[in-house]
Amino acid sequence: MQNIKVVDLSHALAGPFCTMLLADMGAEVIKIEHPHGDHFRAAISGGYNAAVNRNKRGICLDLKQDAAKEVVRRLIKRGDVVMESFTPGTIDRLGLGYEVAKEINPGIIFCSISGFGQTGPYRNLPGYDVIAQAMSGIIMCTGQPDGPPVRIGPSLIDIGAGMYTVIGILQALMERERTGQGQRIEVSLLETALSWMAPFIARYSISGELPGRIGSALAAFSPYQVYKAKDKYVFIGASTELSWVALCEILNLEHLIDDPRFSSMENRIDNRSELNELIEKALTELTADEVVTKLRKARVACSPVMTLAESLEDPHIKERGLLTELNHPEYGPIIQTRTPIVRSGKMPEIRSGAPLLGQHTLEVLTMLEYSESEIEDLISPGAAITFKDSN
Repeated sequence: MQNIKVVDLSHALAGPFCTMLLADMGAEVIKIEHPHGDHFRAAISGGYNAAVNRNKRGICLDLKQDAAKEVVRRLIKRGDVVMESFTPGTIDRLGLGYEVAKEINPGIIFCSISGFGQTGPYRNLPGYDVIAQAMSGIIMCTGQPDGPPVRIGPSLIDIGAGMYTVIGILQALMERERTGQGQRIEVSLLETALSWMAPFIARYSISGELPGRIGSALAAFSPYQVYKAKDKYVFIGASTELSWVALCEILNLEHLIDDPRFSSMENRIDNRSELNELIEKALTELTADEVVTKLRKARVACSPVMTLAESLEDPHIKERGLLTELNHPEYGPIIQTRTPIVRSGKMPEIRSGAPLLGQHTLEVLTMLEYSESEIEDLISPGAAITFKDSN
């Protein structure tokens, strides 16, 4: 994607994650921030900003000023993709919406990510990852059976919306090769979340059965969840009869193989609680490492439940090359994860860290053929802001 130019007007996580993927694949991404910067800059000690804005150039513009809007229009004219994540209607009120963009550049691919979509009764409501989780049924089926509904930890709906948008962009770029025309792409967090509930939606339409909270277990199999070993937690998944028999033999529970309560997967699911008690009792005699070593040898699906710090030190993860370290002028040395797509034996390189606020303003304005006096006319009233002026 080395020849693809992206104008990134998005903020927070979903849009920036989308444009990060494009940047990792080689696209030129110019991130536009308002004078106070993306409000996710400081979140989790700068972790979001460092992770999703790498490989981009950053400029700072006050889009309330007409001169700043003209800078965006020049970027659109030379661009291939526009990415925005304002509340629906905001980008139009700024005079930078799709109708304006396609007049400037008929080949532009204009992408909008929002909480609820560009139409519908909820279009103007605040829409966040957790709201999409709550309204899609995800939170209601997450957590312990006797506990409250639980939000899933990482912001996977934001990330999923970004991924869906990349898929749409790639399709639109291919169609543009044939037609010469761009198009409008929209993705919503709520529809992303609902799309991930597709198997449960299908089951509900077939049987009327709603998914319930079953902790770390999977409704389709048993035993298939996290258990406590002697020292820490392990995941064990016996999804086949062969793995069930092997698990029983390793835990000295051979007598359960022919027990009518557990003689089939259906019976093991129906008697999940009783089975879990027996497995957990057997695991008190073994450390997590002992359990995992024995089960892996027998080809039973299992894993230690690791902290993030333990995961980063795992020899397999280190050998695969996903992790790399980058020295950032604001944050110092940062461990970064490459986009985990291996092509011809390589993952995409991380060429540069997340830009400082206004770091590339002068560079981009010069590229757009603004003269020195014109640049000064932008900077003096604060229509454009450079890194030194933002501090």
